[in-house]
Amino acid sequence: MASLQPTLTNERIGVLDVLRGIAIFGILFVNLAHFSYPDMYLSMLGKDNFFTEKWSGADFAVADILKFLIQTKCILLFSFLFGFGMVVMMERALSKGKRFVSLYIRRLLALFIFGTIHAFLIWDGDILTEYALLGLVFLLFRKAKPKTLLIWAVSLYLLFSLPFILASFHQANGQEWAQAAIQQAKQALHAYGNGSLKDIAEQRIHDRLVYMSMNGMLTYNPLNFFFASIPYFSMFLLGAAAAKARLLHQPEKHRKALKRVWLSGLVIGISAHILYSVTEIEVCLLVGAPFLMFFYVTTIVYLYHKTRLAKPLQYFSAVGRMAFTNYLMQSIICTLIFYHYGLGLYGKVYPAAGVLITIAVCALQMIFSHLWLRAFRMGPFEWLWRSLTYMKWQPILKKS
Repeated sequence: MASLQPTLTNERIGVLDVLRGIAIFGILFVNLAHFSYPDMYLSMLGKDNFFTEKWSGADFAVADILKFLIQTKCILLFSFLFGFGMVVMMERALSKGKRFVSLYIRRLLALFIFGTIHAFLIWDGDILTEYALLGLVFLLFRKAKPKTLLIWAVSLYLLFSLPFILASFHQANGQEWAQAAIQQAKQALHAYGNGSLKDIAEQRIHDRLVYMSMNGMLTYNPLNFFFASIPYFSMFLLGAAAAKARLLHQPEKHRKALKRVWLSGLVIGISAHILYSVTEIEVCLLVGAPFLMFFYVTTIVYLYHKTRLAKPLQYFSAVGRMAFTNYLMQSIICTLIFYHYGLGLYGKVYPAAGVLITIAVCALQMIFSHLWLRAFRMGPFEWLWRSLTYMKWQPILKKS
């Protein structure tokens, strides 16, 4: 399978598209909770609340499985690929004699514009604006060596984990705060499930501003924002380190290193999650998530290059090549399914049924991605993003 192992700067690294496609589907499995009910407010109330009391045993089981296997891991994977992609883009730009920094800043500015439109006009759970802002800080590390990037990533992640470790030793009493969260959740259930277009727009803006105030974006507190976003930024750094070390360009040359990552990911990742299932201490998930994510990555890389499963994995490739389009389309499709201006299923779908809806949406996107890429070079939003980055219309049709 030598043809699947790019070595040149301008060649596409096929396994990245597969990983990106799997990540974008995994993100939907987690995001569906936020699409279908007020997950942001309910998560503040704990597992048992006025909404989950309607769930069946199957709903709780599905929620636990998603939390154990997918939650956090896929967004960390997507962040890892974002960092990896920056290094690949930088190498390609420099090989063509182009100025990378100005090019990448335009790319981030376009991403921020897309994210702002997405967050305020389509769905409040947008992550693109955070990626764009973090990307500016990330540029400061573009010349760092892999070891330096690794040290920074681990140090920052440990710094982020420390308050959660300390908080696990005592419980805070927040009855008034809980009542406010209940009120917010009920307001969202009414607006998205039964409200007019105006009601839904106002609720979406309200929810977005609540989220932005929580992570420091609304209060213009860069330190608070950066600290809240450290898990993503740490993965940016690890992705850049992996790209500079050429770990995924030619994995057969880094078998020992990848095997160590695979083993540590398996042992530490699974152990931390089992410990969480016994103790319900959330920091166990926080610590275990990146390890389990890297176990997934190294497993997929091995299967992609060495086994008969390589061909089935290719089905995710088209999805990954159109990850930006698929991410935005997930918001459009799911808001049409759940909000009152569409099918109006908001607050009426619980995790077990939600998984079935997720699978259906993923299947639809996989089919659409393959059909689209038969005629076009890239997805429609990828084309627009690339055109804004290079400040000229890019070719999109495939040559006959």
